[in-house]
Amino acid sequence: MVGTTEYFIPLGGRLDVKGELAKIREDLEYNRGFLISVMEKLENERFVKNAPAVVLELERKKKNDAEMKIKSLEERMKELKKQVIK
Repeated sequence: MVGTTEYFIPLGGRLDVKGELAKIREDLEYNRGFLISVMEKLENERFVKNAPAVVLELERKKKNDAEMKIKSLEERMKELKKQVIK
């Protein structure tokens, strides 16, 4: 994923599905933790009250980016799990 654009490279069966699933799980764990830390900031009234608008906008962008990344990883995981089942 680059920015908001996803790219796929066909590997013609040369993909280690189990290894890829492990990497995705690790990425999901990291991104979910990151999202939690960003949400804690945005839910902190003191932070929101005292932070400059630019900082708040950046934190909201981080939240949206993390949510999009998590969704993308979850979708990819579902696709790979289908390949394992076949």
